[in-house]
Amino acid sequence: MYYNSKKERTLISFDWAMKSILKQPENFGVLEGFLSALLGDDNIKILEILESESTQRDEEDKFNRVDLKAKDGNGKIIIIELQYNYEKDYLSRIYYGTSKIVSETMRLRYKYDEAPKVISINIVYFNFMKNCYVAKSEMRFKDMINGNYLSDIKDDVFAEYYFIQPEWFDDNIKSALDEWVYMFKYTAIAEGSKSKNIEKAKEALDFAKMSPQEQSDYDYFWNISMRSARNTIAGAEEKGIEKGRAEEQQKAHLEKLESAKEMLIDGEPISKIIKYFKLTNEEIEQIQKEI
Repeated sequence: MYYNSKKERTLISFDWAMKSILKQPENFGVLEGFLSALLGDDNIKILEILESESTQRDEEDKFNRVDLKAKDGNGKIIIIELQYNYEKDYLSRIYYGTSKIVSETMRLRYKYDEAPKVISINIVYFNFMKNCYVAKSEMRFKDMINGNYLSDIKDDVFAEYYFIQPEWFDDNIKSALDEWVYMFKYTAIAEGSKSKNIEKAKEALDFAKMSPQEQSDYDYFWNISMRSARNTIAGAEEKGIEKGRAEEQQKAHLEKLESAKEMLIDGEPISKIIKYFKLTNEEIEQIQKEI
């Protein structure tokens, strides 16, 4: 029988464990266990944690997301992200993240069939999928004439997207994956859990086993994030106005860069482009690199 640990929630939150513990090679087993349950593959082996180029926009954003980028034994790149607050362009951002990985790889390699398989796993704590707590996107080809789906086209090259919404989980554990979702919801392991490596997760979540320095780091993280949250609430309206202005300025600047790029492609003189759009030499050089 599984227990409800709402009153026994562990002191450390899982987002902190993901960032501070799972980056260590000795704890890769925890990540492998979760991925095996989600992807249905018992042979997943994490080779390394890659440097994740975060899209954080400001100091507060880093307390909103925790992301890891891993590579398995088959060359697949797996992105795992925890998202706490609502973000209106959330789907567009994670799509950009997977696309960026592929494009960056193709700069280093020159064969299309060497592009990495990217798996994007997103654990969200806002109302994203309503009453669904686990979902997966599918890429399928459909015959537009007879309406049948085509099964003879290779579609395993496309990125896969998984979404987990722990808050909508009803605590009724029926599978190995449910045991991990329970952990994401309560930062604790349900009694009787037997999925692969989940006992290692229990150890990783044990705050008492952290070193004094790690405890200090966590306390700092918690204090800063809470203060940041209070400041965000207090100045929400003012920041909303400022953010809107900043986004409009950024959009206008990007449009200028795109127009300048088109003029460069058409052979217009650089001096004319700089004068017309009021761009810097560095910006022009960057555009030339992209052409």
